Amino acid sequence: MKEKILVAEDHDYLRNYIKKILVKENYQVSDAASGKEALTILKDEEIDLILLDLDLGDMTGTEIIKLLRRQNNTTPIIVISSFEQIDSKVNAFDLGCDDYITKPFYKEELLARIRRLSKRVNFIQSSTNNKVHEDISLGPFKVDYKSCTVFRNDKPLTLNRKLFDIMAFFIENNNQIITKDQLLSRFWSDQSFPSENTLSVHIHMLREQMETNPRNPEFLLTMRGKGYMIKIV
Repeated sequence: MKEKILVAEDHDYLRNYIKKILVKENYQVSDAASGKEALTILKDEEIDLILLDLDLGDMTGTEIIKLLRRQNNTTPIIVISSFEQIDSKVNAFDLGCDDYITKPFYKEELLARIRRLSKRVNFIQSSTNNKVHEDISLGPFKVDYKSCTVFRNDKPLTLNRKLFDIMAFFIENNNQIITKDQLLSRFWSDQSFPSENTLSVHIHMLREQMETNPRNPEFLLTMRGKGYMIKIV
């Protein structure tokens, strides 16, 4: 069965256009023209992925992301926004979105991003169901694969799905240097020319969550000229 996608977009034409694209690809679709309507659908229905505009009139998309992540709702979120500023993108990722597309966009790009995100989520769920991963406790950190949550001193970190994947990978390879090329090929394999700047942004976001002083990291270290390493005694 195809995933069920929520399209939260207040512009009627664009919302219906996206819905038409998804239905043609045999996705199940629910749509919302406001933030309040989107939250009601999320409460009442099983949604596998959210396409979220940042300006919904009654609420901002960032408010919705923040609310869902505080509720430990890990439903993947792709932001679709006309805001192209890097600050808007970084803020959305910081709050917990999984991907960000700027308007206008090609339908092929939208569908490719949905497929990529769905494939990654399904892999994690399959791995969890088959008990490929056992939960890891290392120093102050615990990786809970079932809920896709990392805890520090029993307090959950606010990580989107990709940040969870990256941190879990680091912890699984504690005290080992991971090169930038390894990280880019593993977590951005869908991009023809993944940017080191994208990787740097995600490392920054991880440090903001896991380090007491992100400017002077204790755990996630930069190995100059080599890559990165999590060092947890």
